[in-house]
Amino acid sequence: MNDLDENGWAHVHHASHRGFIKSIERFVKASEDQLELETGDDLHMTPFMLSVASGNLETVKCLLNLGAKINVINSQNHGVIEICALKQYIELLNFFIELDDPKLPVWKNLIRFLASDSDEEGESAGKCLRILTKLGADDEISPNWEKVYSNGIVPTIIKVIKGTIGDETILEAFHCLLNIISKEEVKEQVGSSGGMAHIVKLLKSSNNFVIQLAAETIKEMCKVKEYAIQASQAGAIGALVKVIQSITDPDVLVEAVEALGFIAEENENHQGSIGSTPGCVTSLINLYEDCNNKELLMGLTKAIDKIIKNNENNQTAFVDEGVGPHVIMLLKVKHKDLQLCAVDTLESMAHNNNHAQKAILQEGAVEPLMTLLKKSRAPGMQEKTANALWALAGSNIEERTVMAGMMGVQLLIEFLSSLSENLHYIGSEGLGVLAQGPKNKQTAIAHANGVHPLVRLLRSNKEYIVLSVIRTLRHLCVSIGYVPHPKNQQTLSQSRGIKFLVALMVHSQNELIQVESALTLGCAALGNSEILEEIQENVDFSYVRILKMMYSKDDMVRLFAGLSLATFAYNNQSQQKEIAAQGGVRFNCFLSFLQMEDEFFRCHAAFQVVVLARIIPDEEQAMSSAAGIKLLVDLLNVSKSELILALCADCIARLSHTRAGVPAAFVSIDTCNLLCNLMMSDSEQVRGCAAIALGYLSYNHVCERQLLNRCRQDPYLYKVIGYYTGKGKVSPSFLENWKHYRKIGLPPIEEGKPSLVTNKNVHYMTNPGGRPITILSFGETGASTNLHSSPFMSGSVQEDDSGTSGGHTSRSSKSTNPSTLHSSPRRSESSSTRKSSRHSMGGSEVLT
Repeated sequence: MNDLDENGWAHVHHASHRGFIKSIERFVKASEDQLELETGDDLHMTPFMLSVASGNLETVKCLLNLGAKINVINSQNHGVIEICALKQYIELLNFFIELDDPKLPVWKNLIRFLASDSDEEGESAGKCLRILTKLGADDEISPNWEKVYSNGIVPTIIKVIKGTIGDETILEAFHCLLNIISKEEVKEQVGSSGGMAHIVKLLKSSNNFVIQLAAETIKEMCKVKEYAIQASQAGAIGALVKVIQSITDPDVLVEAVEALGFIAEENENHQGSIGSTPGCVTSLINLYEDCNNKELLMGLTKAIDKIIKNNENNQTAFVDEGVGPHVIMLLKVKHKDLQLCAVDTLESMAHNNNHAQKAILQEGAVEPLMTLLKKSRAPGMQEKTANALWALAGSNIEERTVMAGMMGVQLLIEFLSSLSENLHYIGSEGLGVLAQGPKNKQTAIAHANGVHPLVRLLRSNKEYIVLSVIRTLRHLCVSIGYVPHPKNQQTLSQSRGIKFLVALMVHSQNELIQVESALTLGCAALGNSEILEEIQENVDFSYVRILKMMYSKDDMVRLFAGLSLATFAYNNQSQQKEIAAQGGVRFNCFLSFLQMEDEFFRCHAAFQVVVLARIIPDEEQAMSSAAGIKLLVDLLNVSKSELILALCADCIARLSHTRAGVPAAFVSIDTCNLLCNLMMSDSEQVRGCAAIALGYLSYNHVCERQLLNRCRQDPYLYKVIGYYTGKGKVSPSFLENWKHYRKIGLPPIEEGKPSLVTNKNVHYMTNPGGRPITILSFGETGASTNLHSSPFMSGSVQEDDSGTSGGHTSRSSKSTNPSTLHSSPRRSESSSTRKSSRHSMGGSEVLT
């Protein structure tokens, strides 16, 4: 039996290799030395090793049962694990792993074999390790990860990567590493062993597959901030950019751009480095050209999103280099994930960047975004699309109004009932801007039952949403010139909104919410004795609480506390006496605001001292009123801000139908001519507020004559007044005199006047008629007359959108909305801070 053939094999060797189990058992039974008999060739293999080499599991089990040594090695220093690796016998390896014999450390032997100087051995071990650590369903990590990690696979892989071994072994090493790299322990060991620098060096490899896996490894590592910093310090940004510039293989490019994106995401300094790397922005955008690879398009778009997010320089650079049309085009593809990527990227591009917003709007982003918004009812898509559209609208109230109008009142109200807090915010903000302005949608919102869902959101645990809702409810209760909307006021009361607002005024931990609630309560009670009585019957309500806020450390809170008092006191002497009886106000409370450089504060304070002049004990009424009136007119004359000009005109409109003497005071210092000049503004907010203010001032005979004279010189001014004074009333005497002038004959309206029905600043709006709509589109007769001429053609009072007569309010009856400050807090709790609230009240809202 021990006789060897010409190859050096005995009968037991042939039986073991061929799987003749009964023969093996007979040989071993006849002579036990057969079990460890080595071949006479150069390998010196035992029967057990030959059975492993043949891959026959049953033979292997038989020999082990017979007592064969498991840890034998041949003349090449290969044991059974190494043989399995070379033969790629995964089933046998799994058997030995489950056997868990301490004499046969499977993982240790495989990992040692991976580090072999032989390319064949290293590659074979790498392939086996890759298969044994393969990710499961849904990329679930293999249970073997801990075994390979504890046996030192990470240092071995790093050794392979930085060695001079062949590319095939390096590829397998990368595959093994990627299978387990999701574990923090693995990343930490890669980072602590200096592996990042060696991985980055391989981005210069001549093998595209090596570059691809190196970039993928960098991407996975950079999901943790610490390792993103390591990658940047190792020169990964420049190396990845060169890969993008020099390689055309989509598979490589996907990993390279995604790695760049994750480096940017974890550190704002990296965003700057990427944006300033020569040729980076252009190279990334050029990848869109003729690209039809979905994975690359998605990876590229996501990477750009990360690179530009909250980085104004990068936003501007990418937009200026022309990324917009490429991303917009992705909105139109029939691939939901690509569409979502594009939506997210457009939002990041537009966020808080006026330049980018205008560019993207001009490039046509609104139409496909609006189509997605209205066609898709998937919550995720709807939320992201609404976010993008609102980001594109920016802080400009006119563009926000147009955007909200395109979304539509009904859809915005649906947002309020969704499960998304972002949609709650956008719904409230959209309704808020539509409820403002000279051509507001207060009545449309009332008919669509928009107040009830807003009141429900007063219970939100997000302060920025609560602030937005409070302001929107205020806008719904009053319009320009402090004209109340009784239906919305009543609905607010019926929805228990008054109760919630009083509770917020008293119990909120945020002073800004407290004072905003007080202000909205004042607007809800404006000209509405029932609601005023309901507020005062609430045991928690007291003017003392508002008066205390007049001494807050926060300037905005103090300003709005005064505005709240002015709203309750507006045209209501009984409330003025009540405020005085509960402590009253002092002129010093307003003096610092009146002297501020900030025009927003000065304008509001000027309005407040005029309204509250009767109950300011430390200054004469005439002096307080005169100071406020003069300051408003001065601002009207010198301010360069459309926000302030509209606010001043609105304050003048409010004060022009308060107590006797105020309109005459305004007229005496040339207010009529200044307001006429403002009616030539490109801003609808400015034009509309000025027109409404002139409508109220026209009851003063001096102003009436001045206004007639200006309208004779330029009939366009009459058109503007006629278009906007549905919110107020124009003097019948003025209308009669104008009819007389029309008979005499008027000069033609000059070309180039601001359009009354389009927003010059909103470049993405188109005219379905195919020609620009200007004032000349509205002739003296015909359809244009029906649009806005009722007070001019018949002398009757036109009913405004709020459903209330815009008549001359008696000084004893009405009080109107104070600061309708439109909030634009970011979607975070930071809107409660003074800085964000100042921006929201001054930057995006005009009619305060």
